[in-house]
Amino acid sequence: MSVDAVSLAGVAAIGFASAFQPFTPVEVYLVGVVATTNAAPVPAGLVAALGQTAGKLVIFLATRGLLRGTWLQRIVDRQRGAARRSAFRDRMAALVALLDRPRYAAALLFASAVGGIPPLLATTVYVARTPMPVSLFSAFCLSGRTIRFVVVALAPALVLPA
Repeated sequence: MSVDAVSLAGVAAIGFASAFQPFTPVEVYLVGVVATTNAAPVPAGLVAALGQTAGKLVIFLATRGLLRGTWLQRIVDRQRGAARRSAFRDRMAALVALLDRPRYAAALLFASAVGGIPPLLATTVYVARTPMPVSLFSAFCLSGRTIRFVVVALAPALVLPA
């Protein structure tokens, strides 16, 4: 196996792990790999995006399965019955209802995948409760993360001598 293949496999593995652990940023590893090896920035960014999207897909599917379970649904129903009405709670309910619409949920997911705000981990868990199809989640997450990681991987070329 060549150094580039090993480097890309490492980038994919760190990307997958960073999907679950926000304190393991793949961006730092990606910059290090591109700066210290012969790895091409664009394929390295794509591989990091694939690894992280695979991890986020696991979180998405696990959250969706958990939310559809009867045990958690009973807890949520009990909390809804005990909740008092307030102006803040009503505004938040209106915002959640707006974000449950597919186009807004997809826009939120894409913005989170590219910019990291709100954090993609939180967005993944939130979007799992909407009716967004798995294929749409995967496409938006992968495209957003690809943009982010390719830009990050190209950064060393701006500061390192040719």
